[in-house]
Amino acid sequence: MAKRIALKDYVSVDGVDLSDFSSAVQFSSAHAQVDVSGFNSTGSDEFLAGATTQTVTVTFFGSYGSGEVHQTIYPLHRDKSVFAFAWRPDGSAGASSTNPELRGNVQAFDYGPGATRGSVDSFSVTFQASTGSTLVFYET
Repeated sequence: MAKRIALKDYVSVDGVDLSDFSSAVQFSSAHAQVDVSGFNSTGSDEFLAGATTQTVTVTFFGSYGSGEVHQTIYPLHRDKSVFAFAWRPDGSAGASSTNPELRGNVQAFDYGPGATRGSVDSFSVTFQASTGSTLVFYET
């Protein structure tokens, strides 16, 4: 499999393409480790996979115009909405086995734009898979 440089990623929030306003994407899927250790001859620990928490953190450039980051995400956060999220490595091609698309319903529990004088205006938003939903990689 070829290595890649992230240049053409696709990021969609609630059906709005925010790719031009995004500079980093990080997906995390973590299962809680539930300790089910009992007394045993080796004294070893035993764990089962528990509840799963899935998040996607995206770094956005501060943009406040119509159809841009703030006007797309802030109302969703403010209203505690559940909305669609999608990300794929190559935005110029559809989802495939070599360009899987992560998608699912999410919520934005935190929202906090800000700026530093003389620096690029950017901030991160973490989207969490909504209750009863999972983020899944699709290949077709």
